[in-house]
Amino acid sequence: MKTILVKPSIKPLNRKQTIKKKTEPSVFNVTGNEKIKLPDPEVVCDAENDVDWKGKQVDDDNIQVLWSDFRDNTTMHGLKNANLKQRHRLRCCIWAAALIAMGCFLIYITYEQVSNYFKYPTIINTHVQTETSVKFPAVTLCSASPLKKEFLPNILNLEYFFLSQSVIGWMYPPLNLSKSEYSKYHLPLNASWVNDTANQIEDLFLFCKFDGKDRDCEISMEPIVTHVGVCYTFNSRKYVSKNGHIMTSRTGSTSGLLLYLIVNQSNYVFNGVMAAGVKVIIHDQNDEPDIIDKGFFVSPGFSTFASIFKTEYRYLPSPYKMNGDQFCVDTKSPDYKNPLQYYDVYSKTACRMECKQNNVIRLCGCRSPYDKGNETICSLVKLTECYKVESERFDQNGTAQEQCLCPTECEYDEYQARLSTGYFPAKNYQAVFNQMGITNIRYALACITI
Repeated sequence: MKTILVKPSIKPLNRKQTIKKKTEPSVFNVTGNEKIKLPDPEVVCDAENDVDWKGKQVDDDNIQVLWSDFRDNTTMHGLKNANLKQRHRLRCCIWAAALIAMGCFLIYITYEQVSNYFKYPTIINTHVQTETSVKFPAVTLCSASPLKKEFLPNILNLEYFFLSQSVIGWMYPPLNLSKSEYSKYHLPLNASWVNDTANQIEDLFLFCKFDGKDRDCEISMEPIVTHVGVCYTFNSRKYVSKNGHIMTSRTGSTSGLLLYLIVNQSNYVFNGVMAAGVKVIIHDQNDEPDIIDKGFFVSPGFSTFASIFKTEYRYLPSPYKMNGDQFCVDTKSPDYKNPLQYYDVYSKTACRMECKQNNVIRLCGCRSPYDKGNETICSLVKLTECYKVESERFDQNGTAQEQCLCPTECEYDEYQARLSTGYFPAKNYQAVFNQMGITNIRYALACITI
């Protein structure tokens, strides 16, 4: 017996159209014992009438088609290889893990870049610029002995008192200030102490020259009260406000500032410095001279040549940072108000000086005669037993200095000096001075060229 199987059609159905097809069985000639098995009738789904199935199936198909099209045609490397329907499942898993790792790394890098952007990082640009003329800086000069011996008040054993408080004071027993004859040591100093005991201009300057031309030292030099005494500033802020900036267009020892200084060691008073000469600080007009920590000495008997280098610092104001996590203060802003009480122009140096002064006054209850303000002036005993001790302690205490909120200015200038020296005067000149009756000139005069 022969059996003929008739299979249904495997041609895909078009579900978007209603299939209305009448199935007609094939006609066969049957002879003998042959049997004919007719195909089962096709079951047709009416997609137009089955609304729920149609909407769900169309959405799923659209999403799958879009994803397959994106996966197979995207330029994202490796995405088409992460197809779970492919035969190599291990390769698919490797590609999927690589894509996830790269995605996480992309998110991390994006986060880091956005965070770094809102930290406002800055780039330091260094310029070396040649100019035909530049503003001459301020030059402050202080004698190694801020007090003049012959100007000291008539107080019993005052010179010995200063000796016992000097750098070699440990070699001498201190005075018994509890005795009645030393009662003046316990009285507050007068405000006139500063000017009465200070060196005058004629005590320090023999003559002055600038750019090869003679200048009147009394007009060019401005007295300034510092923590060590009265000093004198050439081309000060006050002088510039009245006469304008002093400009220089030449370099070398034949131009600039030339000073012949008097070093009268016979009028020196014992203090914290054993050297003889003049301390020189080169600074900007808007900055206070730091007499203690900056500058260089000019020694008698030597001619000193100082070659100046100027460095200009320009920082961006907040929210940009400088020197790590610090913010500068924009003193040039029209809305800026100077927070300092005793200084007209803000600078980091002036801010630290005022902070130190306020700290010592708070502990000792009085101020130095060289401090600014209206507080009571300390007595000689208070100056040595409290004020001097607390000042030195503050200078050595980094924690106390950090409590001073003194940000750096966004714009400021610094000066560095390169020095060279020679004997002054030469022997042939010294012989001429000796004939004129001027002796020991090498111990009494110094020369500086800036």
